[in-house]
Amino acid sequence: MKRRSYSSSAACSLPLLLPAVIASVVLVGCASRPSRADLAVEYYNIATAYFELEDWDNASRYYRRALGYDPARRRASFNLARAEIERGAYSEAITLLEDLKAEDPDNHLIVQLIGYAQYRAGELEQARITFERLKAEAPYEDRVVQNLAMVYAAEGTLESAAVLLGDTAERAGNPEPLLLQAAGLEYQRGDLETARRRGELLLREAEDLAEAAQSLGAVAYEYEDFEGAVRWYSVALDEAPDDLDLRFKRAAALLLSGNHEAGQQALQDTIEAGYADRDRIAELVEHEELEEREDLREFLKDLGVCFFGI
Repeated sequence: MKRRSYSSSAACSLPLLLPAVIASVVLVGCASRPSRADLAVEYYNIATAYFELEDWDNASRYYRRALGYDPARRRASFNLARAEIERGAYSEAITLLEDLKAEDPDNHLIVQLIGYAQYRAGELEQARITFERLKAEAPYEDRVVQNLAMVYAAEGTLESAAVLLGDTAERAGNPEPLLLQAAGLEYQRGDLETARRRGELLLREAEDLAEAAQSLGAVAYEYEDFEGAVRWYSVALDEAPDDLDLRFKRAAALLLSGNHEAGQQALQDTIEAGYADRDRIAELVEHEELEEREDLREFLKDLGVCFFGI
């Protein structure tokens, strides 16, 4: 059976000019006595504009109006379910999706969204069952595996989640997102060695080395593996040496790893090259893992970086 495609983008969506555009649409509609089909299209377009603005309440309201004039508009039902999830109306979303699934039982995207709604609702066992069934049908579909790993992690079985991602990455056409998620889970469970090993494997598989290394650096930094962050930010800088934001991140990781002399020099070079995000510099100075904070404050004052917080 051919699977239908469900996307939040409409073939004929309104420009994002609200609420003036909405008012004009309604007024013109009243003057010309539009058909039910015309009104369904207008309300669908208004809903989609709100959807793209992430105004979930209004998106939900107007998708429901569109469906009131054309109940068979399946894309409106799908997008309405997505909006309801974002609003926290999980049972309403699941009911809509189950109706869509009944008409198109082989559509994996619908089933994935059901599992996601169950996960967001805290129905972890049911979400796991949903994603495990999907994985049995599509064992190497990356998004299914990532979602199942997300549920495992939420249930507290971090090792199972990481192993699932790692095993799937070995056979995946694009292993990078799987390995990145696996590295994060290894950090979360405190296995620094395995996290770094998965990171190195990711770099060997990466199509865009700079992007992959920067993503790894961000994950390492988040889990306070500052030495790992230095390593991966350095790889990224080899590919993009003029990226000031990246240079600052590496300098911060150096300082937080305890390598103060190299970190201060890297920070000085970055500031002198034009880096001027004072809020982030202030956050670095106040980072709880930073040693020799007062020394860094004085160092920055000598560079002329004097402002509240430093």
